[in-house]
Amino acid sequence: MKPDELVSLCKKMFYGGLAFLPFLWLINVAFFARASRKSSAPPDLKKFVYMSAIGCGLWFIVLTTWYALFVNKRVAWGAAADKITVVIPKGV
Repeated sequence: MKPDELVSLCKKMFYGGLAFLPFLWLINVAFFARASRKSSAPPDLKKFVYMSAIGCGLWFIVLTTWYALFVNKRVAWGAAADKITVVIPKGV
């Protein structure tokens, strides 16, 4: 692909990730990482790959934190937690 086409596709995938699709950022980083490391890579390509990596990392931290809190505090939250649980566990 031409450098302009690479930047355009990378940019579209980055903005798609802003629509709460962090997996798209992960794909963006995996797909364009090798191309962005080349010395002839456009600066915009590197910028969008790095921003996608940072965004994906932040989403990973946020979702992991939410999961840890929910798993450890679900019982203490009572009925409110049961309402947002997809599968309600039986027992205490």
